[in-house]
This record gives sequence, structure tokens and C-alpha cells, in this order.
Amino acid sequence: DGVVVKVNRRSLHVELGTVGDREPRWAIARKFAPEVQITRLTDIRINVGRTGALNPYAVLEPIEIGGVTVSNATLHNADLIEAKDIRIGDWVEVTRAGEVIPQVLGPVRDRARGEKKFRMPEKCPVCGSKVEHPQDEVMSYCPNVSCPGRVLEGLVHFAGRGAMDIRGLGYERARGLLQAGYVESVADLYDRNRLDLARLLTLEGFAEKSAAQLLAAIDASKERPLGTLLFALGIRHVGEQGARLLARHFGSMHALEKATAEQIGEIRGVGPAIAEAVAGFFKEPRNRKLIQRLDLLGVNMEESVERAAGPGPLAGQTFVITGTLSSLSREQAAELI
Repeated sequence: DGVVVKVNRRSLHVELGTVGDREPRWAIARKFAPEVQITRLTDIRINVGRTGALNPYAVLEPIEIGGVTVSNATLHNADLIEAKDIRIGDWVEVTRAGEVIPQVLGPVRDRARGEKKFRMPEKCPVCGSKVEHPQDEVMSYCPNVSCPGRVLEGLVHFAGRGAMDIRGLGYERARGLLQAGYVESVADLYDRNRLDLARLLTLEGFAEKSAAQLLAAIDASKERPLGTLLFALGIRHVGEQGARLLARHFGSMHALEKATAEQIGEIRGVGPAIAEAVAGFFKEPRNRKLIQRLDLLGVNMEESVERAAGPGPLAGQTFVITGTLSSLSREQAAELI
């Protein structure tokens, strides 16, 4: 995706020097300009995320960019749409950020403009709940924790890589489980009175082997450490690293549940926003009930002794795994580290 031009003669490297002690004048990097295509934006729709955030996205007339056909693209939030003056019906410039994620750069000003401006809905497009617009945030939220859109996204996040890593449970299968009524929350995945081999076999796309593999993957995920479970639960503002910090400090879900926002905020690397979000999560009766049910169904609620023992000799260091590893996957290498 770019090129580096270097000076060959090493004797010149010192003479040429560096900028700010980090950017060598003897090696200059240049990125190739990203491919940009023009197409028509036919609609702006809303996806409801697992935290309830309403994420607008563009529906486009399909266009090929870098060998990939793009028909949807992110629009981030309503403020950005207004700032760029993007309207339904516009001809727009589209690229793939990082050569991967489709995004709309803005309208083509010298072409006919769309007449319809976007407005964030006042009701959730999935469940109809009144939308909340926090004053200090650009995002709008559906407050209904039982919103089908939130439940679907939360279920996929819970099962995803980096979280509980339940192989074989992606969007289509998660949607099928929810539509069939076999699963209403992530705890139902572990309840064999609700989800068993016979029920899975009634769903499209499942044969006996694939159904058994999914159940085995669900059962194996019970042993994941507390930090993984905390990240999988999708607590607002809590990423993988924050979840590990919480798990290592408190050691068990029971201890974390009883902690105040002030106590959580004392952890190095955990700011007030995370502390308030975590404390608020455990104040919610539905969340406490979910934790209790996961516990009863055998999901691990503690951090391993090795992880909770405190900082070791590698604490504070960052490891970067690049390229192809011949003997193991990157995930396995990360676990070993």
C-alpha cells in the first residue's frame, strides 16, 4: 500500500540525521493514494449496536473498489453526516479506509444534489423505544436492553473472537436462534433445557455434526477466564485491556459486583468513565440476574491464579506479532505470551 525510499550510503545516515529523534531523513515513506469511486447514495439506515448506539450507514448503488463490490458504507454519526452535508440521493465519493472498511468521503458538489436530509429518528427503528440523546455525546442510544437489535449484536459480540470465542456462532446462526425463540440472552446458550441438539437440528443450516460442534464450543467457553467474560458481556467503555485490569485486580465476579465506582477508579489504567460504567452495569437488576444465571449454569466467574497474582516480569511491555507463524496461530502465540 506504499513505498519507502532510502539512501543507500550508510555514511550519510548520521549526516542526514532524524526529525524529533524518530523520523530518519534517510528513509521517507509514501502511501499510495486510496482508490476513490463515485456512486449514488440511495438511503441512510440505522444499525442498533450492542450498547444501544444508533449507527447510521449508507446504502449505495453497488460499486467496485479495489476488487471488492461495495453496497454499504459507514457514516459514523449524525453530526458527521450534517457536517459533510450528505443527503439521500446524492452522488458521493466512496473509498475503503485502510483498504478494508467502506466509507463515504462526501457528496460530489458539481452533480445534482439529493433533496432529503437525514435526521436521527426519535424512536428506535428496531423496537420503537424513545431514543436518548446524551448532551455530552455525539451518539444517540436505544435505552431498551431487550431491544432485538441490541440482543443480536450483543450475542454476536459475546461469541466472537477475543470474547468467548464460540466458533460457528456468527450473525446468521445467532439471528436464527433468536427468531426461533431458543435464545433470549447469552445465558440461554448454556441452558440445555433451552438449547440442545434436537432444537438446533430444527434450524436451517445445521446438520448433526455442525450442531454438536457448536454445543461443544459453547461448553468449552465456560472455562474462559473472568477477564474474557467481562469483555464478552459488552459493558460500555470496557475493552479487552480494561476487562483484564478489572479481572486481575478483583479476582472474582463477586468481588467486582460489590465494588463502588470509586474503588474501581483506583485501578491504574481505569478512568472515571469506565469506573462509572462498570458500577452502573452491576446496579442494573437485569444484569445482576444475568450474572447469577451464568454462574448457576457453570460459567467461570474467577480469574486464574496465574493471571490474578499481580504484575510479572513482562508487565508493561508490548509484543507485536507480525507475518505468518509456521507452527501456531497468532491467537495461540498471544496466549503463550
